Amino acid sequence: MRNTVRGFLLLFIVLSSAVSYGDDLPVIVPELALVPYSVFQNAVTSGQLNNIVGGTEEGLILDLNDPKLSGQVYMSQYPFEGKETVYDYAYYMDEAVKLSEGKAVLPLADFYKSKYNANAWVKGETSGATPTVEYRLRLFKPGKLLGLYASRVSFGYDGHTFRKLPTVIGGPYVTKVSSDDPTTLEIVWETDELCSGKVNFGAKSYDESSVSLSHRVKISGLTPDSVYDYYVESASSDGRIVRSETYSTRTAPAKGQGTFTFAYASDSYDDVGGGGKTYMGINRDILDQISAHALRSEAEFILFGGDLVMGYSGDKENLDFQLQAWKQVVSGYWRNRPIYPTIGNHEFVWNYYEGDETVLAKWPYSTDSGEAVFAEAFNNPENAPVVSDSRRPTYQESVYSFQYGPAMVICFNNAYWTTGFSDSAAEMYGGCPLGYIMEDQLQWIESSLSKAESDTTVRYIFLFGHTPVFPYTKHVADGMWYMGNNNIRAYTKNAETGKLEAASQGIIEVRNRFWKAIAQSAKVAAVFTSHEHGYHRTLISNTTPVGVFPDDDTDGDGVLDKYSPNPDFVRPVWHIMSAGAGSGPYDTKGYPTPWTPEKASSQYGYVLVHVENNKVSMELIGGVAGEVLDRVDDLMSVK
Repeated sequence: MRNTVRGFLLLFIVLSSAVSYGDDLPVIVPELALVPYSVFQNAVTSGQLNNIVGGTEEGLILDLNDPKLSGQVYMSQYPFEGKETVYDYAYYMDEAVKLSEGKAVLPLADFYKSKYNANAWVKGETSGATPTVEYRLRLFKPGKLLGLYASRVSFGYDGHTFRKLPTVIGGPYVTKVSSDDPTTLEIVWETDELCSGKVNFGAKSYDESSVSLSHRVKISGLTPDSVYDYYVESASSDGRIVRSETYSTRTAPAKGQGTFTFAYASDSYDDVGGGGKTYMGINRDILDQISAHALRSEAEFILFGGDLVMGYSGDKENLDFQLQAWKQVVSGYWRNRPIYPTIGNHEFVWNYYEGDETVLAKWPYSTDSGEAVFAEAFNNPENAPVVSDSRRPTYQESVYSFQYGPAMVICFNNAYWTTGFSDSAAEMYGGCPLGYIMEDQLQWIESSLSKAESDTTVRYIFLFGHTPVFPYTKHVADGMWYMGNNNIRAYTKNAETGKLEAASQGIIEVRNRFWKAIAQSAKVAAVFTSHEHGYHRTLISNTTPVGVFPDDDTDGDGVLDKYSPNPDFVRPVWHIMSAGAGSGPYDTKGYPTPWTPEKASSQYGYVLVHVENNKVSMELIGGVAGEVLDRVDDLMSVK
């Protein structure tokens, strides 16, 4: 009886939602009960994790506002001896303190003793940054390990009592570093209290115009390809101030100029094995290692191809908190050099329906969709195409392009407005099957490639997105392939008739049109994708068996029956799938595809790309030792 009542209540909510939003939605609202379900739900919220309620002679009082929580607290000065290393990190003390009934005293007094005084706070030999610690919690509820959580807090100390100060809990991050305007960039950061913001950059100071939790300051008047030092400050309304460490960053070179290295990585959501592998929806162990390796390899920026976090969330706050944690993990790199991420199928806020497990993108799309949460969490270039149907989610900050020196980078989103792994949900209710690219975005990609082709300052073009164009392992039944089933396509509800209308082109036609635009360019060095945990590198040319529609659909059922090469693929291009940033590995054997990679691996790792004057080389860096597992001396030599 209780389940029946629950079902009626949930159905009432769904029907009420249909009345409220249905007429304005591009989908049909299912007459099914909504289930409040997330694949991964953090045990605490950001507010709980940062809830410092007072100070004592020993430290600061943390109250998680949940008496059922217990565990251990580990402490580190942060960043540990930050004056000595470029990459910030925590180095925890060897003694944990107890967290009981959701409360603990963060022991700060120990850091003023010689044994633990690594940051020289006692001697006053600080860099000018506000004393800050990172605290890591190992949380339990009765009978259950909940995992690891961490945050940071800045503080003041008068020799007797500790007091909390405003804290930079996210960042600062260097963003929008590009040759589109190499005289500008933006510094962004997040504080745990409403604060004003200021960036001291080089010899100048830039003040923020408003009080906020999220801060963004544009820096202008810079010299291209030059190194600057900077730090940020934030002040609360009562005059308490926090100052970050001092960092160095480099502006982009002028268009067409310079040689450089960049990194590509993806798929860092949590894995089995405990510890840092299950950290707030992330595999912290591997992600931290990759971002540190990328800095050591002098990568000027990182492209990250989606599936940052476990996601698959029933509410936007849960996804946003996971993305905060992801940014925290890679901040050692991002404080010095930019990261450009895009969205994956896991950055998904859904309506999850009871019965057949149908999932649709959560509405209102402008605030609650995965696309909206992603755009709010990051500060990517804002030159996305405008959606042709204003009822759909935005493309902003998950579709974009930028130029860096002689290279044009185009980010596409083929995990957009998704219905998860169910293509039938799109056909029944509307939405996009995973991997499909809508007409408006496809036209934008074609136009962007055409402009880059005619731009004399562009010598090389790179594209990246989440779902593989030519999958080879676990996702041959989706990606942009679906085992050759061209019946797979997007559906949109007609605003006047209320009926679903199918997109004019199926997934194979869209894939072939997408790759035709790529292959017509003489400048595309590689297309980077993700989703299949591991790595494979495949050369796609007009001799590669890929399947042509409708020619290879011999019985007319919409599914390819043979796999001919596509004569429109006039120039060979490398398809490089790299998704080894920490999510569980996939087997690289036993999946039938018409194409065969030159190289495939299940090792975790990332790709380094070296852009030189006359060639573009790449390496797969993987395994525990960071070995070179694959190498191409010149990606352009196949043209």
